Amino acid sequence: MKYYIKQSVFALAESFTVKNEYGEDVYQVEGSFFRYPKEFNIYDMNGRRVSHIEKQVLRMFSHFDIKTDNITLTVRNHFSIFGQNISIVGSNWMLIGDLWSRNYQVVNGNHPLMSIRKHWFTWGDSYELEIVNPEDVALCLSIVIVVDKLIQEARK
Repeated sequence: MKYYIKQSVFALAESFTVKNEYGEDVYQVEGSFFRYPKEFNIYDMNGRRVSHIEKQVLRMFSHFDIKTDNITLTVRNHFSIFGQNISIVGSNWMLIGDLWSRNYQVVNGNHPLMSIRKHWFTWGDSYELEIVNPEDVALCLSIVIVVDKLIQEARK
């Protein structure tokens, strides 16, 4: 299934909705604006929290913990001379592609789990997420939010 996140929401807001391919709101993302450590919560449209994201404190490079009903993992930023190196710890999932331009995939071995790319949709520039398994939606949305936050931090 395809999901869309409006491009400007990452930079401008701490709260935004995720739409499905039919333009319907399917998830609400709420971030802590002035809270330390930084956190995000993802809710379905019934108000049930499906994911909690929290930045680990006192780390040389940023780490974010992601907790869903089914899994807990960490997305880590590593030092690299050749650019940003982000890994997913706690699963066999890996990020491949161009993170900086938001054209990448999350894979498990050779099996794609999610692809993200910039997309021009009827309601403006957005990121299109194609998620293979409906059970992975909350985790995949969380990874996209964390990767975007890590890229924002690196640009500062």
